[in-house]
Amino acid sequence: MRVPISAVVGAAALALVAACVAQAGAGIRAIFMYHHVCRAVASGPYARALTVTPDEFAAQLRWLQARGCQAVTLDKVVSDAASGTGSDQRRKPDCEVALTFDDGYSDAAQFAAPLLRSFGDVGTFFVMSAYIDRPGHLRAGQIRTLASEGMEIGAHTIDHPDLTLLQGPRLAQEIGLPQSALSRLSGSSITAFAYPSGRLDGRVEAVVRAAGYRVAVTTVPRRLGTGPGVGDRLALPRFRILRGRGMGLFAKVLGKLRPAPAEASPLRVKNVARRRIEGNDAKAAEAIAVDLLDREYPEQILKVRVLKVPPVSVAGIMLSGVKFHHRLGVGVFLGDVRAMIAGAFASEPGLREVDVWAVVPVATAPDSTVSGDYAVPTNRTVFSTTARAPSEELGKTYWDTQWADKLAKSGLP
Repeated sequence: MRVPISAVVGAAALALVAACVAQAGAGIRAIFMYHHVCRAVASGPYARALTVTPDEFAAQLRWLQARGCQAVTLDKVVSDAASGTGSDQRRKPDCEVALTFDDGYSDAAQFAAPLLRSFGDVGTFFVMSAYIDRPGHLRAGQIRTLASEGMEIGAHTIDHPDLTLLQGPRLAQEIGLPQSALSRLSGSSITAFAYPSGRLDGRVEAVVRAAGYRVAVTTVPRRLGTGPGVGDRLALPRFRILRGRGMGLFAKVLGKLRPAPAEASPLRVKNVARRRIEGNDAKAAEAIAVDLLDREYPEQILKVRVLKVPPVSVAGIMLSGVKFHHRLGVGVFLGDVRAMIAGAFASEPGLREVDVWAVVPVATAPDSTVSGDYAVPTNRTVFSTTARAPSEELGKTYWDTQWADKLAKSGLP
């Protein structure tokens, strides 16, 4: 199956993303598209770009949680966008997203769904009916299990053709037969549909409507509107998640991490932040430190410094390489680093660069000089990276090989 990624991530798509971000206000809702969540990369020209590792996906779910975004089914996010309500009917939710998974790969049950459940989230899984029980794809029993766990099952045709090239009975079969088959397997009505490669026209949409689908998704990258502005429910926009770019896209589409409520940010947190800031721009360093310390990262943040030499400001975040709140692997660590970088840029949009590094202590003799011009090192750097934009694209990155090996094999501490 060919996937026209260039049509999604080109200049026109980036312009649409920028336009989305310009829309201010609360109640943000968006739909995101995944394919593989897996450690292994399948064969094919686009396989790597379309494969997100489980660690990366977990870090993305953690970012969404910190942002205050609830992952709900496609049907719900559209209904809530149209009505302006959410699971709490008394107020408009700040952020709702639908995480959708195309093609019905077996890693949906192996990795994606368990991670969603661990964060209290749900997803929407679009399945090609001809591929059920085939190697690498979902089995019938797995589809039943996903549905029983509250996941939404949607149709993705029989075998992924370009629907705009089909006529008459064949078009009706590709749209209608998977609906019936998946309904029998899941035990519930199938009301969500995904157009293969986002290809549709008025004739295709009319058949989808006649089949009784309530919502259908394209690959046009745009946020959902609200109220009457939610638009055509059978031609909904979606943002494509690519390997290594998920949280950068989240930050662009959903905005910066959620400010902690006043009662959750006591003076104690600010005092801790003030003890951990350095540099010549204390106000900026404190803002970044407070924001980061309000988040639930497994890594310990030792220092936040901001050095301002007009017109340039550079932020640095020092992490402990030996003290963690719980075990984590390389993927989660890198995901958290990217989230910290995005948070720093969001707190201080004028930053030119954000540097992150991790250190471990170095043993020193009892009579060693540890400060001043003749100080001996008291720690060494085991990781460092840099970013010059609020995205996931990292610059030159250094790893201490032994430390990275421990992180990869068994996690730390």
